[in-house]
Amino acid sequence: MNATVLHGALFVVYAVLNTAAMAFVKGAMAAGRFRSHFAAVRGLAIGGVLYLGGLAALLWLLRTADANTVFPIAIGCTVLATNVLGAWSGAEPVTGQKLIGTVLIMAGIALAFVGGAPR
Repeated sequence: MNATVLHGALFVVYAVLNTAAMAFVKGAMAAGRFRSHFAAVRGLAIGGVLYLGGLAALLWLLRTADANTVFPIAIGCTVLATNVLGAWSGAEPVTGQKLIGTVLIMAGIALAFVGGAPR
């Protein structure tokens, strides 16, 4: 696997793990108020482990590419993953503005990714 494909895969892994971690933490906060403390602690623990996995991917990316390339791509990928999760779960409506914003974010990620090859 060449470095560019590996970097692309790690950005996706980072975004998915980071988004899943936030979803578990959000669910844990609701569980703490409405259901049980065990469910809240479990959600926070799972979210923490997922976040650490995403952080490991981000740290590896930072070791192999410039921060001014890694961070914009990572943040853009996280925004995309969050939008997909929100739309897929039905929690957030898909609007024309969101679609246009998503296309612009994808274009920005592509430009940054092409311009920021691994060292």
